[in-house]
Amino acid sequence: MNVPVRIAGPFPFTADDLDPERVLSGARHTLADFQRWRTEHPELIAAHLDRCQEHLRLMAATPRSRWLPRRGPSPRQLAREAAYFLVYDMAEVPDPAAVEACVATFRHHRDNARVLAKDLDKGSVDGVIDALERRFPALRDLPERTWLGERLDRLHRGLPEEVVRAGGMGKVVRTMTGVLAIAVCATADDDPLRRRAHFRRVLPGAYAFGATYAVVDDSLQDMPADRQSAERERCHRMILRGLATGAPIDRADVPDHPLAEELHDLYTLALDLHPFAERRHLYRAAEAMYLAQHRDAALTTAQPPPGGLADVYPDVFLKAGLSRVVANVLGRREVPEGFYARCLNTIFVSQFKDDLIDRDEDGRAGRLTPFTLPPRSCGGNPLEDMVAYEAYAAAEVFGGNEIAADSLSWFGALKLATHLGADPRRCGDLLDAYRPGPGVGLFLRTAARVSPRAAAAFAPVDMTLKHTAGKALGSRDPGAVDPRTFVLDRIPAIEESVRRFRPPAPTDELGGPTEVDAVIAYALEGGGKRLRPGLTLMLAEALSLAYHRIEPVLAASELFHTASLLFDDLPAQDDAALRRGRPVAHRVFGEGSVQLAGIALLSAGFGALATLDRHHPAATVTEIIGYAGAVLGPRKLCRGQALDLELSTRTGATTAEILQMYALKTATMIEAALVPVMMLTGRPDAEIEEIKQYAHHAGIVFQIRDDLLDATAAAERIGKDADHDSGKANLVRLLGIEAAERIMQGHVDAALAACAELPFDTRLLEASVRHFATRRL
Repeated sequence: MNVPVRIAGPFPFTADDLDPERVLSGARHTLADFQRWRTEHPELIAAHLDRCQEHLRLMAATPRSRWLPRRGPSPRQLAREAAYFLVYDMAEVPDPAAVEACVATFRHHRDNARVLAKDLDKGSVDGVIDALERRFPALRDLPERTWLGERLDRLHRGLPEEVVRAGGMGKVVRTMTGVLAIAVCATADDDPLRRRAHFRRVLPGAYAFGATYAVVDDSLQDMPADRQSAERERCHRMILRGLATGAPIDRADVPDHPLAEELHDLYTLALDLHPFAERRHLYRAAEAMYLAQHRDAALTTAQPPPGGLADVYPDVFLKAGLSRVVANVLGRREVPEGFYARCLNTIFVSQFKDDLIDRDEDGRAGRLTPFTLPPRSCGGNPLEDMVAYEAYAAAEVFGGNEIAADSLSWFGALKLATHLGADPRRCGDLLDAYRPGPGVGLFLRTAARVSPRAAAAFAPVDMTLKHTAGKALGSRDPGAVDPRTFVLDRIPAIEESVRRFRPPAPTDELGGPTEVDAVIAYALEGGGKRLRPGLTLMLAEALSLAYHRIEPVLAASELFHTASLLFDDLPAQDDAALRRGRPVAHRVFGEGSVQLAGIALLSAGFGALATLDRHHPAATVTEIIGYAGAVLGPRKLCRGQALDLELSTRTGATTAEILQMYALKTATMIEAALVPVMMLTGRPDAEIEEIKQYAHHAGIVFQIRDDLLDATAAAERIGKDADHDSGKANLVRLLGIEAAERIMQGHVDAALAACAELPFDTRLLEASVRHFATRRL
């Protein structure tokens, strides 16, 4: 959709312009108008630079002694912070009366925020909620407090470890406080009961917005392309369908992934709080923001777009501006006239500086921003644009309003001084990379000369909170993590271990790779949950067994399991069609090559176990190899497959026979992943027996749930042909769904009882068996 050419100046966005296609056209219009304006008004840019320089000189001339106690903000500084909040956070055109009215509220907001910044270091969910209540008294004693604690705790347990350590939960808290601060100002004139009712509505939405950032932006969007690609694509389709239609999403269609489940629950919560038909503009804004994030995340420094900055800017503009739109729609009962135009056309100002500050970090991660785009590929100068767009916003978006111009230039200069003054080399790097004009160059050099102590004296509370909130809930109890997240976090290491111990491809001297090698690659590189090595690591970490001392067991358990699947799928066995969402190996390669590949994987697994002697006594290693050979052979695994074949060819299978087959087939592979860890750490026989009992019951739970899924799920959900086993004996077919579920729950309880007898932390094993009973694939 094209913007009518008759529109002059920044695009006058309204709620009707939030459709993804139209808002993108509007962003492009504003950016084109900005380029026209900067050419026609160099004197206004120069005046804006002069104003910034004057601010920097004032900052540099106001040193603060480290020996004197911190003084409260001066009236001028407090007014500036209040004005900046009105301009930047609420997109209001400030006048002296509005700023004065905001100052009293803002002083309390500012003081409480400094307390919050300190309290967030406590690190617990309850501590975070207590801190929020101190900052926002309207939250005290709300019934939603318990709900919020449960949601924060679940999210904390489900996010990837790298996201937690990088401040993902801090971003959730920071986003929540931003929405709540908007709500404070929006209800300044309300009586306590009306304000409380408003906060009851705002709080869940504020959490949902913050959690969506952590899940979508920090986790799914930044997840490496080769990890969980199928689940990510399903999440993408789920998000777009929901935001575009408002239709409920069947939980059965949600990927079996903690982040996907969180997204589903957040969407359901949003529909309850904000009915789609009544708040269509909110969902349009969220959809357009998500699409901008999705497009932006697809860009990398390795493949810069051909149009340079012109291709990068529109989505940066949208994801920043629409984020503030959503925060205001959530935090206010209604937005004032002209809000959408001011909000969308202003936030780009701050995003420039955020991207400059994160330049090194983004570059290391391969994320493409205006400041990681190679300068030769820019087709422009982001440093010059950063300064010029701030002047454009002050002049065109806020109509030359003096208070808006002062607050934008003051905090823009302060933000830059804080960053450059902390390490003056940064200034030189920027000057060398972008070679800006003399005005911008002088501005950067002046900013770099402002000492960190001087800049800190003027730091607004939101800047302090941003840095401190990033530390909130930045660590977690390893035993309390969602077991799926535990495994997903370790998949890269598991894959590397499997790669190291897998059968090597023959060299050219031996004739080069064969079809057998192709089968091995196909089987090992087809995805998979890596459940068994994940269980190995859960137990190893509980027993403080270092990774390098257990690595051969990790590889062996996956090699053994993959070999068993190759054999299990063969025409003479189960004659399956799909495995892990793809055709089974014998439908792609010759059946003989598949059989040989299975033998090769088994051999490689035993070879991996033999290397345990580098870190463990030879006698223990010999015992483990003997144990593995016994359970994988005729005593258990092969016996279980033989029983499976027998039961499929006759009628009258009993419950006991089916449960025995489950134990011999599925439980054996879990046992083989756990018992070697117990043997390597010298645990007593009684404890080893309890682990075997756990594996026995957990394997039966896993298999009954598999049968339930086969009876109810689609092939896309579970990654295999759902009705393939329609002629085979299983508990669901024999007893029905309800009876099978009762038996499954009994085995869950028995697995948990075995864990209760063990003298070490078994929470991850307990959570795993509970998940086995509820998994959806």
